[in-house]
Amino acid sequence: MNGNGPLEMRPERPPLQEGPRPSGNSRRAWIRRPDRLLAGGLTVIAHLGLFATLFWPRAVPPSMHVPPPPPSLEVSLIDLPKPESLAPPKPTMLEPASPDSAVQPPRFVTAAPIVPVANRPAPDTSDILSKSELAGATSVGDGAGGGGCHTAWDVQQALRRDPLVRAAVEDAHRLGKAIMLWNGDWVRSGEQDGKGLSAVREAIVWELAFTPEACRNERVHGLLLLSLADGSTRFAIGSGEWRWSDLLGLHKVSSDR
Repeated sequence: MNGNGPLEMRPERPPLQEGPRPSGNSRRAWIRRPDRLLAGGLTVIAHLGLFATLFWPRAVPPSMHVPPPPPSLEVSLIDLPKPESLAPPKPTMLEPASPDSAVQPPRFVTAAPIVPVANRPAPDTSDILSKSELAGATSVGDGAGGGGCHTAWDVQQALRRDPLVRAAVEDAHRLGKAIMLWNGDWVRSGEQDGKGLSAVREAIVWELAFTPEACRNERVHGLLLLSLADGSTRFAIGSGEWRWSDLLGLHKVSSDR
């Protein structure tokens, strides 16, 4: 007989001891507990992966710095003249030196003799008048050249206006002196080449050339003094009785002569 006998013949199993069954809410919470554990584990794993991703060391790519383009250059083409072809210099043939030119004979230089100061000739001052020689001379402005003519005054003003006159006096070292200029003939002053201090003589002759003839032939007596603007440089003209025309070398033949 197999175990599949009638129910009446089967031995009864002892009844299972049933404990207290959970209530409806407790049962649902007991069923959902594994799901919560799985979800919590997955959340932890996700957070760990996120932190690992954020804090995992990685190489920083270099900054892509693009240098600015260089400034544009303007190029201008200029046509330069072509340099002229320079021909090589022609060689210069030198003549061979003569044997006589190799040795130069000594040259002797003769120095000029030194003249002692005591033996030097004294400068010529014969044209300079002393105070005694000037005694009785007439100065311009004291009535010289009376009548209607003022020839002496005009000649004196011409001498004062001419800068060459003062330069000639300074060159002859006669500044501030009384100089004998004409005593019937023009007098040489010191070592001057011309007589009568050339610039002074020319200024007087030029002024007399434009003086009326009647005034040139007017008689003058004695020594006449013409002065420069400084008053100390004077020119003595005349001797005895004379005329201004005598300074020009002109002699008028008159009935009273």
